[in-house]
Amino acid sequence: MASSRIKILVLAAVIGVFGYLYLNRKITDSHFAVLPGHIENFTAINVDGGKTTYQDEKGKATLITLSASWCPACMAEIPMLKKLHDEFSGQGFKVLMVSEDDNVKIAAKFKKKQKLQWTVVHWNYDLMNVLGNPGVLPVTYLVNNQDSIVQIHSGIFEEDDMRSSIKKLLK
Repeated sequence: MASSRIKILVLAAVIGVFGYLYLNRKITDSHFAVLPGHIENFTAINVDGGKTTYQDEKGKATLITLSASWCPACMAEIPMLKKLHDEFSGQGFKVLMVSEDDNVKIAAKFKKKQKLQWTVVHWNYDLMNVLGNPGVLPVTYLVNNQDSIVQIHSGIFEEDDMRSSIKKLLK
């Protein structure tokens, strides 16, 4: 009986967190040390090995997503990211995930377990400075081919709105 109550409380808490994140997904300046408008090149450790740069990974339209394996809202975005990647990757769309996990090994295991088909890099201070040091997860940045940030979403993004914005950038 107590086990059922605990499960219900945990489920209610998870639903409450998702609801809060969804309702408060609009970006506010308070989430960022500096709200960026442009992505400068950065270097990061690729969880598959070696280092990579933003310039090596960017596409005609790039969705940079800050995520972590321990973040429930980040996990909720994975199916949407997979759909968008599958739908648009042949047209020059790229996803670049920045893992905020504690270390590269955890991030690499997460990528493998989730079968992520895009580049995942491990966070570093220079990279986070480029992205405005947001104090929230997940955060997504939709970037055009001139490295200008078109949209920033904190919390879970809305899939249909993101799809529409990506289509505009790929025209």
